[in-house]
Amino acid sequence: MTVHGPRHTRTIRELDMVDRRHISVEENGEILAEATVSAPDEAECARAEVTVAPGHLPVGTRQKMADAVHEVVCDDHARHLTASVPKGDAELVDGIRSHLRDPELRVAGATSIIQGDVDPLGRE
Repeated sequence: MTVHGPRHTRTIRELDMVDRRHISVEENGEILAEATVSAPDEAECARAEVTVAPGHLPVGTRQKMADAVHEVVCDDHARHLTASVPKGDAELVDGIRSHLRDPELRVAGATSIIQGDVDPLGRE
């Protein structure tokens, strides 16, 4: 599925059919952010690994990625999410946290790990 916005293109592509999905946010053919999201496990927990391109990104890129991850986990009926993002990426952390209830954040090396219950409505 590809969604075109005013400046960005968001693509969600199936990997391994049911097990994982790949999401990318692109502008002018350049990938700005990517994520791989696993299907929920037996405990209804999905996992997401999010990366972003180095350097300055257009305003809203990180929020678009957070929104896309939320859309995928909701489509997959996940009740919980554990997401890993680059350490220090406050905008991405805030974007993902805005879609979780009772989020917890911890650092593991160069990665921030956010986990919590998926808010099916999301919060702005």
